[in-house]
Amino acid sequence: MTRKLSEYMVNQTGVIKQILDTDVAERLMEFGFLPGTIFSVISRAPFNGPVCIQIENNRIALRLKEAAFVLVE
Repeated sequence: MTRKLSEYMVNQTGVIKQILDTDVAERLMEFGFLPGTIFSVISRAPFNGPVCIQIENNRIALRLKEAAFVLVE
């Protein structure tokens, strides 16, 4: 089942399926958000703050608005 990355909770792991076409898509791909990449959610800030994602050895914080453009499974 495909969901948005912004819907994942702490300690959930998944696989990136698609980056929706947006002005931040290229930047997300430069950070390693590529189809087929395994990720895990490390933390979520309160009050709809950023979500921290680990991809390989990299930790990236994304606004929920940006995380909503990443479709995962």
